[in-house]
Amino acid sequence: MNLRYILFVIIACSLASCQWGTSTEDKPAITTDTLQFVYKNTKQKEVGLTIDVSYPIFKNQPVLNDSLNNYLKGQKAISNRDLHAVVLRQDSSLTIIEINEKSGKNTITHFINWNTKKSKSIKLNDILIDQYSDQLNKIAEMIFRSNEKLSATASLSGYTFKNGQFTLNNNFLITPIGLKFLFNNGEAKPESYGQIVLFVPYSQILTLLRPNTVIDQYHK
Repeated sequence: MNLRYILFVIIACSLASCQWGTSTEDKPAITTDTLQFVYKNTKQKEVGLTIDVSYPIFKNQPVLNDSLNNYLKGQKAISNRDLHAVVLRQDSSLTIIEINEKSGKNTITHFINWNTKKSKSIKLNDILIDQYSDQLNKIAEMIFRSNEKLSATASLSGYTFKNGQFTLNNNFLITPIGLKFLFNNGEAKPESYGQIVLFVPYSQILTLLRPNTVIDQYHK
């Protein structure tokens, strides 16, 4: 049986059968105005395949549930996969979800930053000014080089960036003090190094922050 279809059926059935309650596992960061959700855990075995999935289902949030479910369903079939989504933090403006896909010793992590009031995912161009990319990349490269103890002119040939040029990705997490970017295995360094975290404080990108966004509460 097709693994995507199995996963679709599992998630669809879960949405129809949950009992709702307010999570006690994740306290709101700033206010008590949070979404209600429950975690659903499923495990399905087929010949040669094991599907182990856990994820939150939110009460009265069909768009958020659909967005999360579409991501889960969209992953290609991998044998013996663990796929787990967890709510990292909530406040009156934000719901942040971390999704971990584990296959063997390898873990791939992605984030969903969700605008609770507008019921939509948050992209970098939602919180940063137009044409932010070059400047953000320069700032992030300086931080990366500092973390790696590299000079401003040192070669990046030992890393896995295309053409040896640093490039920031779009896999980011909104935090109260800055943006946390995550490079999965092999995206910045050879796979043997594992995941690489790059933290960009708001204090270093104040001129790039778009006004009147969900992160105003953190840097004003």
